[in-house]
Amino acid sequence: MGLAIHVVIPTHLPRYLDLVLAGLARQTRRADTVLVSCDTDDPAIGEVIEQCARIMSMPIWWVRRPAQEGERLCQVRNNGVRALLEHAGARATSDQRLLILDGDMLAPEGLVAAHLECAADLVYPYRIEVGEARSKEINAARIFERGLELSPSNAEMDKLRARDRRYRKHLLMRRLHFGPLHKPKLLGGHFSTHMDLYDQLNGFDELYRGWGFKDDEFAYRAAKIGARARAACAAIPAWHLYHTTRQAGVRMADLPTAQRFAQRGRLPTICEHGLRNCLTQPMPEVQRFGA
Repeated sequence: MGLAIHVVIPTHLPRYLDLVLAGLARQTRRADTVLVSCDTDDPAIGEVIEQCARIMSMPIWWVRRPAQEGERLCQVRNNGVRALLEHAGARATSDQRLLILDGDMLAPEGLVAAHLECAADLVYPYRIEVGEARSKEINAARIFERGLELSPSNAEMDKLRARDRRYRKHLLMRRLHFGPLHKPKLLGGHFSTHMDLYDQLNGFDELYRGWGFKDDEFAYRAAKIGARARAACAAIPAWHLYHTTRQAGVRMADLPTAQRFAQRGRLPTICEHGLRNCLTQPMPEVQRFGA
């Protein structure tokens, strides 16, 4: 059947979602599946998905359940992947790729194809920041008709290339058994992995609730079982649209997620609550829009 790639878009807001979907509709190689997974059942999100699926002639799945207490991004990601496997025809095999792209990330036209071409188990791309004023100007209809009207500056590309060099150094140190397994830094809002690796790790650890360390922990467990990683910051950048920070106003070391991450060496490599054995939640609803 050849290689396949499935995109999961975790979000809790309708803001920017039409822009993200328009970017995916303009890809040189469209994803085999596009799925929006939500930490809420806000009908406004469904309205955006339904309109985009119709106008852009792109089938889109919507997975949602009522909002729960606190942030549950790990569970939202797992809900999306579970729906891919149980409803959308995806398989947990090495010829199927999972691309996570947050609901505030714009994909340049070759992004999906570039991820699909990567042979690594875990691909580390990155992002370029879009300012507040420019983020407000971007229009989904224009993206769909003309593509993204954004170009990285020389300075922005220099930063991405410098990050690549740092990431390659981290990977070399890991191979020499000298560096920490959670380095380089995985950007959870834009990365890809093989579906079978995600399944083997049981997805993201749902006991990480709130801001911080959930992506580091996933990368750590992947490295622990020998997953092959590739730095692709300059090769596969995405555009990150402006929003106020959701970072907690305390020191990173004081976060509950930091305290859990500090115990990583004593915790299971295959997380207890993830793709299987998820934390208690209302049964997610799964709906497909578009022909």
